[in-house]
Amino acid sequence: MNPEEVEVFARGLYYLADVDGIDERETNLIKEFLSESGSDLTLENLGGKFHPLEAAMILESTYKRRFFMRAAMALVRADGTFSAEERKAMGAFADAFGLSNQEFGEIEQSASAEALK
Repeated sequence: MNPEEVEVFARGLYYLADVDGIDERETNLIKEFLSESGSDLTLENLGGKFHPLEAAMILESTYKRRFFMRAAMALVRADGTFSAEERKAMGAFADAFGLSNQEFGEIEQSASAEALK
């Protein structure tokens, strides 16, 4: 991923984490992503206005969009709950990425299966 994609990916994750209050487990996942991607961004760089369409404009490939959705699903479940606010925000990303309800459901089921391993 290029630096612009890493930034929008991380900002999107931060946006989702902030929907129902940021939990330490969520911030740890974001920090891990930033570290593994070799980015020098910090959590303090990620706040501010964000809209899922921004991610759709930068993450242009289906692969990157699905990768984001899987990471996002892991993030919103990291604190042990999947709130109505998080579900709505995830739906906004799915809509921005042009995912069907079936595709979104498959990503959600896949994330649930991974969490059980």
